[in-house]
Amino acid sequence: MSIDDSCEFLFSEGGPYWHLCTPGEFQSVIFKEREDYVFGMNLVAWCVAHYEGAIKIYTFQLMSNHFHFVLSGDYSIVYEFFALLKKRLSRYLASKNSDTDIKKLDCNFFEVKDLQYMRTVIAYVNRNGYLVDRDSTPYNYQWGANRFFFSPAIEYETRKYLSTVSKRKLGAIFSTHDIQFPETYYFTGNYVSPASYCSITAAEQLYRNAHDYFHFVSRRVESFSDIAKELGDYVAYTDEEIYAAAVSISMGNYKMKSPKLLGVSEKMQLAKELKYKYNASIKQMRRILGMDERLLNELFPVPAGFQTSK
Repeated sequence: MSIDDSCEFLFSEGGPYWHLCTPGEFQSVIFKEREDYVFGMNLVAWCVAHYEGAIKIYTFQLMSNHFHFVLSGDYSIVYEFFALLKKRLSRYLASKNSDTDIKKLDCNFFEVKDLQYMRTVIAYVNRNGYLVDRDSTPYNYQWGANRFFFSPAIEYETRKYLSTVSKRKLGAIFSTHDIQFPETYYFTGNYVSPASYCSITAAEQLYRNAHDYFHFVSRRVESFSDIAKELGDYVAYTDEEIYAAAVSISMGNYKMKSPKLLGVSEKMQLAKELKYKYNASIKQMRRILGMDERLLNELFPVPAGFQTSK
């Protein structure tokens, strides 16, 4: 059996698979400080334990005002998982007298029906945090499972198993008396390690190897754009990613490898594609296309009260 056949077989043996995400465009900030993220990470672990055996989490990330999960399980159970997460999170925010209201927070479900999409969506989720946190990479963002993928560091992280912690302390950490956890759960630092409850090995086995995973995380710009459109999500891309997309479009449409060598009208068409398909900023297009910033501002006028990104 070839590697691809093996990946396809493993994918077909699981499921149904879902990308669960909440819209962040109109949601106020949920996780405002480190202790909020820590509670969120522990809450995810608690909710997964609550549905042990009924769902599998392959990866997830908590963002300041939304979150993403790639998981499998029956739709009804997966929705219950989200409802429980939301209920407990709302209770936590109320206990802090937070002005954040998540009562209207809802989630979107996108069924993942083929292996290629599964690979892409795992990579999409795992790189989500690094795009907004300039001090992070897809391999060290703290608030999710991304940093454990294809990483031998898992074997060396500090482990304090929950079974060794007093019930009183666990109750305080999780803000509940319901503290039944599998023996495999352990703390690393001040939250439960995703490596102790996420099906990371199963997710890794859906890729050909570590190089294949890295390719998806670092080079699948077009695929990420398609997912973002499906989700109604806003995704920011690095200069390198925008440049790679610009070169690809320039070669495909104009047989010109360097976008800067295009004529003004061609650059304007290319700028529109970079703006509307890849969310490129004015400054990125100026750097990559060599266009006059005044022309770009005329082409994409900025509403009053908004600032252009860097």
